[in-house]
Amino acid sequence: MRLNKLMTEIDGEYHNMQDVEVLNMEFDSRRVTPGTLYIALTGERFDGHDFIAEALQKGAVALLTQRCIDSHAPQIVVRDTRSIMGVVGRRFYSGVQELDTVGITGTNGKTTTAFMIHNILGEAGQKPGMIGTIYYMIGDERINAVRTTPESLDVFKMMEAWYEKGARAVVMEVSSHALSLKRVDELRFRTAVFTNISQDHLDFHGTMDEYKRAKLHLFDLLMHDGIAVYNVDDAVSQDIRERSLPGCISFGMNEPADVQATVLCDTMDGIAVDIEYQGNRYRMQSELVGTYNAYNIAAAFAAGVALDIDVESIRKGILLLKKIPGRMERVVDNIFVDYAHTPSALEHALRSLRSYTKGRLFVVFGCGGDRDKGKRPIMGTIASRLSDIAVITNDNPRSEAPERIIEDILGSTDREKFTVIPDRRKAIAYAIRQKRPDDVVLVAGKGHENYQIIGDRIVTFDDTEAIRTCFENS
Repeated sequence: MRLNKLMTEIDGEYHNMQDVEVLNMEFDSRRVTPGTLYIALTGERFDGHDFIAEALQKGAVALLTQRCIDSHAPQIVVRDTRSIMGVVGRRFYSGVQELDTVGITGTNGKTTTAFMIHNILGEAGQKPGMIGTIYYMIGDERINAVRTTPESLDVFKMMEAWYEKGARAVVMEVSSHALSLKRVDELRFRTAVFTNISQDHLDFHGTMDEYKRAKLHLFDLLMHDGIAVYNVDDAVSQDIRERSLPGCISFGMNEPADVQATVLCDTMDGIAVDIEYQGNRYRMQSELVGTYNAYNIAAAFAAGVALDIDVESIRKGILLLKKIPGRMERVVDNIFVDYAHTPSALEHALRSLRSYTKGRLFVVFGCGGDRDKGKRPIMGTIASRLSDIAVITNDNPRSEAPERIIEDILGSTDREKFTVIPDRRKAIAYAIRQKRPDDVVLVAGKGHENYQIIGDRIVTFDDTEAIRTCFENS
């Protein structure tokens, strides 16, 4: 696309303008190729303006910046490059506008709901792509996710590539960070799904009100005839109803909802859920473990309805999902790994496993460093109350002292229930050695992650691998 066309009606200062041909756009100087428009973003750790010389050396033909840089290349200086990146990205990758896009936000359940909706869209023949916490994927192609919701330019690039491969829909998890940082502001969603909200990410948002405001921004991005799908049992449902959205479908288990879910059977082998919708009752089977997954099933069903997909494809899509890496994943024996890293997620996981436990319930967990400190004692209290033996260990301590994080978790709870073993591998081994045949062990917090961040080092570590090794050697 010609630079002048790309920058039509973009408010900024224009320097050394020439109507060059733009072949590519990048915000990472390492990925610049000849013909690239280089976009200088400012972040917490790096400033893209510091890498302009490298970008020009690699063949950048134009610059989008927040301050004027001495250069002979065409340069457009704007107030916020991140916002404008979304605008020009949407223009450059026009195939994005042809895709039905489903956005899912909430504290817990985003990943499971996204996988289900992805399967449902697949059963409906739409060859969907998926952007989420674990993978960016289409068909059998999978890329391990760097973050839940990438920068807008990377989102557009993926969606354009998938459209060219035949995709007609994309389902994506939309994080509160992405909503606050305008990564999805130029997308328009056919369906926006809200799962639930509970304390998380207050290190970034500051208050629960700000966190809620970020989540609700997803509904501002609905198409003019888009449909909001929301959890009527969550307190935020009132805020959603007050927004006078063009179309809504509610789901829930307790309060009356458009899509009403009732758990019929809940075992370690899966759940059976009755879904009532418009006077009809549908039986949904799933091999996923945990009563709370009934909400994810109801959310996926409601999203399928919003997308005009037939019930049989919805049913098959839900049944097709056997397990998700790190989401109440049964590794060996009665030993589970779950991503539960918030108070509500840990509580749901422990309550579900308690119902299957004939002996003792163990939990091995820690809390991340440089993140919301307020949830640490809450999670310690939950572990003390709902487990028989809680082993406190490291998660991703990052720059914080691990012993300080552990002390925060212990708080003022009854410390007799806790065993502190900072080394995560040794903590897992301890729980497995103590385990009797009727006991259940939950290793929580990291789920699918295959690393630990300790100081400035990233160390390879996988809970499932550690469990299998310890179990085989026990």
